[in-house]
Amino acid sequence: MEIRETQIEDILISSPALMRKTLRLEEEPRLIGRQIVVPSGRLDMLYAYQKDLFLIELKVATFQKKFIAQVKNYRNDLLLFQNQGKLVQGYIQPFLLLPEISNSNKKMAESEGVLCEEYNPENVLKYFYSEKLRPITSFVANKPIDIGIWSIHLINKFIYFLGKINSIKELQEEIGGSPKSLYNKIKFADELGLVIWNSKNDYLALSEVGKKYVAAKDDYFKDTLSEEQAKLLRSQVVENPYSSSVILGIASMVECVFALSKTSYPVALSLLESYFTVYSGKIYDWQTEKAQKHGAKMYSNYAIDLGLMAKTDNNVYLTPDGFKFVIQLQLHKSLKLMNHLVVN
Repeated sequence: MEIRETQIEDILISSPALMRKTLRLEEEPRLIGRQIVVPSGRLDMLYAYQKDLFLIELKVATFQKKFIAQVKNYRNDLLLFQNQGKLVQGYIQPFLLLPEISNSNKKMAESEGVLCEEYNPENVLKYFYSEKLRPITSFVANKPIDIGIWSIHLINKFIYFLGKINSIKELQEEIGGSPKSLYNKIKFADELGLVIWNSKNDYLALSEVGKKYVAAKDDYFKDTLSEEQAKLLRSQVVENPYSSSVILGIASMVECVFALSKTSYPVALSLLESYFTVYSGKIYDWQTEKAQKHGAKMYSNYAIDLGLMAKTDNNVYLTPDGFKFVIQLQLHKSLKLMNHLVVN
């Protein structure tokens, strides 16, 4: 694997449990220092383990005899520090951590007092992703979902009744259609943060954002969102990009168009369909060309409803609000991730 040693070192130092496993120890060692300057160079890591000190030199290259001489010189430097009272007392055990080493080379190193342990750089990086990045990966694990709603304004009919009716059963009687259709609309409105909904009971109400959305109604815009409704939902998406699957899907769609615009503009729909599928993590869900077209069409419709994109039969464009949205989105996503990491 091609990787800088410092990157593996960073992971090992931040993960005492992984270092314990790598060195096959009974307990986690305690870090004393890293990149310690000594007369013969700079040693990678120094740990305390029980009554001993572990001098650890990490390599991403294959074994070379000069590595043994290097760690032995470091050990002599540390012995000098101990004699000078600059380092705590304890037996100093040198280690070489290597991606791979033959039995013969390992025995040769051990004959000179240097223990060798193998580690797998791929496993170290996988550990970092699954353990250290788990707060982030779980936080951003949402993926776009297909609720069967092709345009945002299709939820307006039932949303406008919520100021007077809070019973789902009564809503069903009022607006008609199938129970499945109403459920999908409620689910979609919930994803956008417009309603307060507990799927286990019959009660449904407008959220604070939902109340503003209804207040922004404009009869001139019957087949789409009003300008104020679009503006409100744009803010909802850009300020809370990870709050739901639909909201993250809308944000991801606009990001995809912006990224692809660096290659060609306008962005071809055929290119966007496959790119959006991969970018949004749906490659195993939308495996067919039809499914990818379906997903891209649905989320591009939402972005168009919000005034972030425009679309012809073959191409998509970013609007002025779309370009501003991308810039604002990057800022808010970074802030959300940073705050989530601090909390966790």
